[in-house]
Order: sequence, then structure tokens, then C-alpha cells
Amino acid sequence: MCCHNTAKLTLKDYVGQIDQKLAEYFDKEMLCDFGFNTRQKQVVREMLLHSKEHNLRRSKRLRSSFVHYGYQLEGKKADDKIWQAAMAVELVHSGILMHDDIQDRDVLRRGGPTTHEFYRKKMGGDLHLGEAIGINAGILLQSLGYEMLAKCGSTDAMVKMLRGVSNTAYGQSYDILLEFEKKWSEDDIIALHKAKTAIYTYENPLFIGALLAKLPQKALSILHDYSMDGGVAFQLQDDILGVFGDEEETGKSADSDLKQGKSTLLVLKAFDEPTVQKVWGDMNATRVDLDAAKQVIINCGSLEYNRKLAKEFATKAAVTASKLRGLNLDTEAVDYIQGIAEYMVEREV
Repeated sequence: MCCHNTAKLTLKDYVGQIDQKLAEYFDKEMLCDFGFNTRQKQVVREMLLHSKEHNLRRSKRLRSSFVHYGYQLEGKKADDKIWQAAMAVELVHSGILMHDDIQDRDVLRRGGPTTHEFYRKKMGGDLHLGEAIGINAGILLQSLGYEMLAKCGSTDAMVKMLRGVSNTAYGQSYDILLEFEKKWSEDDIIALHKAKTAIYTYENPLFIGALLAKLPQKALSILHDYSMDGGVAFQLQDDILGVFGDEEETGKSADSDLKQGKSTLLVLKAFDEPTVQKVWGDMNATRVDLDAAKQVIINCGSLEYNRKLAKEFATKAAVTASKLRGLNLDTEAVDYIQGIAEYMVEREV
């Protein structure tokens, strides 16, 4: 089995490259100078400046790296078209995050203010106006991403992107319903993670790269199976970091999942405990009560159970990825795809 440390270093190197290209893209977009008067042009420029800053905050760039290595599987090195597709995925992702943060009432993203929080402060503290511009900023980035991917010339890749986002919307609505009903099972959580993270974070970008490279159906089938397990492992680890992560490392609150009443497996295994019920869904929960609830999650074995399950899914994903080795595909790309599955459950960000 390939070393996940190699995949970690590969991803770290990739981040610097994609960040530079994103910065260049936003600088070029600002030169378009859209607007019919000076005041309107200033609004456009401010939206793009914020979008650039938001996009260039520290980020894993896992999704865009999957576009890159999904394409490289065929033995093809990344050209301008693939960098465009990778950037398209990052732009769409940032736009979706802006909308997700409004739904979750989050104020911190990637170590900085969420977009609606940024504009709330800019609008004199008016939350409604902040959210209104946050919605438009999200639409802007998604549209720019779709435009960029469309220029890559693959209808199949474009359809995959759009269908992936559609499925994410279904999954997000399911997530909200679980929060409302306050009742869910382990099967519900796994189904949620497959509908959202597995498709959106793993399969969608991998397939975009693979479709641009015209990979055979057998390879796509393996990537699908890999994505289902890898995506679940990724999200289980994300849920752990959402409660026990270091905020300076993750760039996100380690209290918001509990305060927002998120439906996670981590909470499910401890939900019968009054200490956990007290803070779950309470946006005004105190520091003392939150810390007490986290300790209960540890003591009842839920944290350990989630860690173990995440590793099991990651191992299954890595084993599935190894099947790509029999298809005469690029070894470096297979190494990355296999190794990153294991690294994603050991990460601290």
C-alpha cells in the first residue's frame, strides 16, 4: 500500500501551484471592469477582491487536485485546459461554501470571516443585507466556475459538474431535514455523507478529470467505488474536527456543529446524554457546557468509534484504488489517489 505521507507532500506542492493560478485568474477578471458607472464598477471590484481573498485563504485544495490526478491517470500531464477545470471546481466550491455558511449561520471560514459576515459588518451590522450580498457572491463564483469549465470543451465533464452540484443540493436538504426532525440513525448519516461529500468532494472532481482524459468505463467504475468510501471517511474526520479540531489549524469553529444541532455520527452515539442534549442546537450554549458535552462524547466512546469507522472506510477506499494498478494507468496518479484516502483521516485541517 502506498505511503500516505507521499500523497500529503504531493498535495502540499499542488496547493502552491493552484493558488498562484487562482490569484492570476482573479487579477485578470478584475481587468474586465464590468459596470455602467463608477459606483457600479466599484461594487463589482469589491466583490471580486473579497472573492479573491476568500479563495486564497489556506485551503486543502483536495477537489481540484482530484481533477488534476483524475486526468493524469491516462498518462497525460496537466495542460491549460486541466488547470482551468481544476480552478473551475475551486470557484464553484467557494460559491457553495458561501451559501452553506449562510444556512449554517457560521461566521468563520478558512480562518477569516464568512462572506455574509464580512458584508454584514460592511453594511453597518445589517445581517439581512450581509446575507443578500453573500448569496449573490456565491452565485457569482459558481457562475464563473461553470463558465470556466464550459471552455474546456467537454459536455460530459460539464454535465458531471452540474449533476454533482444538484445532488449536493439534495443532500443538503436531507441534512437540514435531519436537523429539524432531531432523529437519525447511523444509516442516515452514511447516506448523507455519500449524497454530499462522496459525490461532491471525491467523485465529481475525479470524474471531471477522468472524463476530460477519456478514461475507460472500468476506471470510472473503480473511481466511483473509491469515492463512496473515501468521501464517507473524509466527512467522518471532518465531523471530528468540527468538534475537537484546533480552530487555528482548521480555520473553523470547533463549537458550531454542536451549537447548530448538526446531525453527525459523533453526536448520535452520545445523544442520549443530557449534557449533550443541553448544548445541541443551542446557539447560546456556554463554554462550560460545551466543554462538558465534548468530554461526554469522549467518555462514552463515540469519538473513538468515529475514528475507527473513518479509518475502516479509508482503508476500503485505498484497497479499491489499488485496483487501478491493473489498468495500465499512470503510477504517480494512482499513488496519489490511493495515498490521499488514508491521509484524509489523519489530517488536522
